Amino acid sequence: MVCVYCGNDTAVTNSRLQKRSNQVWRRRQCKACRAVFTTLEAIDIPTTLIVDSRGRSEPFLPDKLYTEVLLALQDRKDAYVAAREATNTIIKELLKLPDKPLFHPEQISRVVGAVLKRLDRRAYLRYAAEHPSLQ
Repeated sequence: MVCVYCGNDTAVTNSRLQKRSNQVWRRRQCKACRAVFTTLEAIDIPTTLIVDSRGRSEPFLPDKLYTEVLLALQDRKDAYVAAREATNTIIKELLKLPDKPLFHPEQISRVVGAVLKRLDRRAYLRYAAEHPSLQ
């Protein structure tokens, strides 16, 4: 990576995985001007595709997943925070699946259902009512 101040090459001096947000935190130092700055690096999820039953593919959109989870958690006081954390957990679980670049909607529904079942039983039931593949 290049330095944000002078444009020269940088070196990573410290690196940590941010478990809740699927990001890697890195402290970098410029080799030329010695400036220190921090970066957060995340996986580019939209390069992942969803393949439907007719064989058509479309990009995986984390915001669409977040909206689905938020609708399931809408009765909670902390719905927005819980939905963001659940979405991050779901994405992390999806990335563990063997055929990562291609997901089927049923796979995503099963992972979402499993995460919601652990988090909030009522939210799971609301989500399962909308997704018959879970029943």
